[in-house]
Amino acid sequence: MNCSVEKINKNEEFNLILNEFSDYLHTLNFAAHTINSYNKDIREYIKFINSKNIYILEADHYDVREYLKYLKNKKLTNATMSRHLSSIKKLYKYLVRNNYSEKNKIINMKTPKREEHIAKFLSVNDIDKIIAIEDNGDFTLIRDKMMALFMYSIGLRVSELASLKLGMIEKNYKTLRICGKGSKYRDIPLLPIIYDNWDIYIQKRAMIQKEYSQQNDYLFINRFGKAISDRSIRTSMKRLMREANINIDFSPHTLRHTFATHLLNNDAEIRGVQELLGHETIATTQRYTHVTNSRLFEVYNKFHPRSRQ
Repeated sequence: MNCSVEKINKNEEFNLILNEFSDYLHTLNFAAHTINSYNKDIREYIKFINSKNIYILEADHYDVREYLKYLKNKKLTNATMSRHLSSIKKLYKYLVRNNYSEKNKIINMKTPKREEHIAKFLSVNDIDKIIAIEDNGDFTLIRDKMMALFMYSIGLRVSELASLKLGMIEKNYKTLRICGKGSKYRDIPLLPIIYDNWDIYIQKRAMIQKEYSQQNDYLFINRFGKAISDRSIRTSMKRLMREANINIDFSPHTLRHTFATHLLNNDAEIRGVQELLGHETIATTQRYTHVTNSRLFEVYNKFHPRSRQ
């Protein structure tokens, strides 16, 4: 058989296997954005392997090491490299289990050590600036302020915010049940502040949907009445930060960090914060225990038995 024809046949065969793998992830109840992330990482890896003229099912742990070196040369962080390796290992675990491959050494590869990470967060004053923004009846500003308050006061991930539907919440509900990573549910208390502009937003939302003949039941929609995307949420939140004159290296996840940090800085139990955030392990929640020096001294002076001597 001609080499190029054989290569095409192999690629077609592996594309079918990739589709099987994607279906397998769905059976594990992974969120759509998680499956997309896995597939994106894997396709980047396949592109690299193909550039070396290596058939994906014949690649070994040395080839994966070369790929990690390639990522490192691109100045990617260890955390990002770890995510790529996790996707690759998940794939090969599936391949080995289904007798497509015997590359066990890839599955057992050590994850790159993560850099020490301090999560960025906003101050209480920053949150006050966001709340104080004049919306002047503008639909996108009313919506963006509500989205920011949902992430800050409830600690939602962007994907969780985008998936909220009208049937999940009504004005004056005291709690919200969220389906998070791994299809795990958690109940989160709702603060009254998130309802401050609720009626106005719901009315504006209905007008937008009527104007563009949309009938979806997503709580947050774009200006054309369709469900808002994760990407649009990120763009909207960055625009909102500029509107509030908050100049930090911001991402929407910063609001989730702020939710956790403000709770911990006000003496919330870390186990409780873990539950509210939907973290599988407390180690993840411990990233938010970076209280400010003034807070540390305040606690020290208040509680240390020798602090007043």
